[in-house]
Amino acid sequence: MPYRPVLSNPWPALAARQVIIGGQPVPYAEALRAAEVLSASRTSAIEPVLRAAGCALARCDYFAAAAPYLEEARRAPKTGRSGAAGRHVTKNAFIESVTLALALAREQELAAAMAAFAADERYATAIAREAVAARERAYLAGVRSSVRAAVARAVAACGAAAGQFTCDAATACGTGACRFASPACQGATVAAAAGKFTRPANHTEAGRGFTEAGAAAELAAAGGYRAGVQVWDADGLAA
Repeated sequence: MPYRPVLSNPWPALAARQVIIGGQPVPYAEALRAAEVLSASRTSAIEPVLRAAGCALARCDYFAAAAPYLEEARRAPKTGRSGAAGRHVTKNAFIESVTLALALAREQELAAAMAAFAADERYATAIAREAVAARERAYLAGVRSSVRAAVARAVAACGAAAGQFTCDAATACGTGACRFASPACQGATVAAAAGKFTRPANHTEAGRGFTEAGAAAELAAAGGYRAGVQVWDADGLAA
């Protein structure tokens, strides 16, 4: 009866949502932490382990919480170890009770969020707008990372061929007219501004700092990427 990690990483509102385990009210995040602590423990103990970890559920009635799941825990296969170490019946049953309580809390929080979306289209639209902005920022960050890698490779390759040719490309190394530019970066035309990269020895401005930011922005815009999410209003109309 393993702990189900799908409940991990709750969003802030969910993390603060109260759940009651064995008569003890605790925030979702604290109940989740207790389940994780017990799952990692190699002993069958519950209260001492939770107390040592400073978990609020150390004060709960874990026998009452575990009771509905004891039979299923007894049917679980042993670990191969002898005695109680081979099957942590009460602990596994308690973890199951916490897991199910967390799953219910998650469903309730999601239902509340969906109700808020349906009741106020402006709220749903604002959330969608932020989601679009986050996706666009992630896309731009990916392009920047790719261009930075291309610049670093080009500078290294040019440095390895020092004295073999002369370059006066105004674009960032590894982009535009640079002979070491990859096909994906050859579309850049913007002149590189000052930055942390250094022009290699073959460049007419050897030693001068330059940045890849302009090339990255130009290539990102040329890619035509558009993020979008679908929103439904209270009448079920999509936007």
